[in-house]
Amino acid sequence: MKKPKGDPALPDEVVLEGVAASSGMIVGPCFLYLEPFWQPEPRVIPEGEVAGQIVLFQQSVDKARQELTHSFQNTLEQLGKDVAEILEMQIAFLEDRIFLQEVEDTIEKKHYDAAYATFLIFRQKKEYFLQMSNEYFRERAFDIQHLKEMIIKNILGRGTNIAVSLSKPAIVIANTLSPSDTVQLFRQHVLGMATNKGGKTSHTAIVARSLGVPAVVGLKKITEVVKTGDIIVLDGNEGRVILNPTAETIARYKEQQRIFSTREERLLKESAYETRTKDGKRIHVQANIEFEHEVQQLLKVGADGVGLFRTEGLFMKSADLPSEAEQATIYSNIARQVYPNKVVIRTLDIGGDKMVAGLINTKEENPFLGWRAIRFWLDHKTGFLAQLKAILQANTRGNVQILLPMISGLGEIFQVRELLEEARETLRKEGKPFGESIDLGIMIEIPSVVVMADILAREVDFFSIGTNDLVQYTLAVDRGNEKVANLYSHFHPAVLRMVKMTIDAGRQANIPVGMCGEMAGDPLAVPILLAMGFENLSASHAVIPEIKNIIRELSLSDCRALYEQICRINITSEVIRVVRDFYREHFPELPEEE
Repeated sequence: MKKPKGDPALPDEVVLEGVAASSGMIVGPCFLYLEPFWQPEPRVIPEGEVAGQIVLFQQSVDKARQELTHSFQNTLEQLGKDVAEILEMQIAFLEDRIFLQEVEDTIEKKHYDAAYATFLIFRQKKEYFLQMSNEYFRERAFDIQHLKEMIIKNILGRGTNIAVSLSKPAIVIANTLSPSDTVQLFRQHVLGMATNKGGKTSHTAIVARSLGVPAVVGLKKITEVVKTGDIIVLDGNEGRVILNPTAETIARYKEQQRIFSTREERLLKESAYETRTKDGKRIHVQANIEFEHEVQQLLKVGADGVGLFRTEGLFMKSADLPSEAEQATIYSNIARQVYPNKVVIRTLDIGGDKMVAGLINTKEENPFLGWRAIRFWLDHKTGFLAQLKAILQANTRGNVQILLPMISGLGEIFQVRELLEEARETLRKEGKPFGESIDLGIMIEIPSVVVMADILAREVDFFSIGTNDLVQYTLAVDRGNEKVANLYSHFHPAVLRMVKMTIDAGRQANIPVGMCGEMAGDPLAVPILLAMGFENLSASHAVIPEIKNIIRELSLSDCRALYEQICRINITSEVIRVVRDFYREHFPELPEEE
């Protein structure tokens, strides 16, 4: 009800800002889920108890693995592969003997009991992951935390089950949700999700998108200000939660919810068709994926193929490295499903802050300027050769392309071409079918490559601009460092010049130039990219219907007029202001993007 003017008995509306993790809006009651937390005290045990505590730890790990495996099977049947993939990654952590051995060594050498040794080692691993620059890998820190809690509860003989308490439709509020929690949140009970912690790649975000319910994460203290039964507004489009909403606010959001749902349905239907600007220019909008099951989503939204397949997910989700045959099967399945559209497979991009059990476990002081991506893979030619052979075997239809990350100069390209020819020769000797001719492209993400783009364009078949790293390296800004994150922007004039130099070099050499970084999925940036001459953009499948709609509503002449105006501006904030004004003018009905 509306709060009477001047009545102090009714609380005021409170707006909490977080991260928009899954689109949609909902008004409804809360269910506050606060999982008990146990931090075991340091307990030193006598020598005679060491063996028994190691056995207790091993038994607790086995029980956790069995629980996750059971949940995985149920999830696969009830919620599909999208959500089940989360649990598969958790199971892989519990099968990593190198990781688990650290706990057993701590029990044996320091004589800590099983509970505290588990707490100590898992906490160290969590903190290590939290220091990583990549959001996806920072989120894996919460995988470690959830596994730690499962094992410690098993050691202590305790446990909880969220499904027992959630008996009617509600918006779930939590500090963070573990995979084992989220898989028990059935569609008919969950209206939405809101958590203190997490980002767009958190378990909560993944599950919410899979269930098709709105979610806001990173709210910091929402669990401290709501209680079960409270009515709230959850806005997954803007990343906002409203506590104590008035009747007017509730009515407004319900109407916005109706409009949003109608618009989303329309965009999804229209997304199935090819994309052209108002003046007829054909633009290909592709999808970035990391796992095979995501192909179904990109087909649903009408993506024009796969503009970026990140293969490191295959290497990180299992304790064992994927074999050539396993890789070839996955790459081939994707190529077959998107045919005749292209699938661009990026070779392994790990090293520094991306650790893979059994392949790389070294820590570097400055990982993003270190031994990663193509630099690492060229030093591990056996593994690189196996991946190249697998990609070639997937190219029997001729719709596969190879993309090399972290290229900084010509020498690396020449080395890869030699290795690629060795892969072909080996496949011929082995009598395995493969596609002889395959396009080789490079990621444009290091300033040195932009400066030499005209030369490099003569040696490769295409460019793909990765704006995430290009911005970071150009501006010397770590966007994971909150002290300088405000300086990170793909609208910085220097970054825009880098992008334009690259596409001009590609056009001069008559090779295609695409973009697969976050800038390609930013609606505010689309007019600039069209004006620069981009014909291939690749983004998350979730934003493809929106990007396609924006392209259809724009003419190249309007985009070029905007770009000419921006070229005269030398301050990032002013570029953003002009771009937002253009966006509001052409799309007044849409929420302004951050």
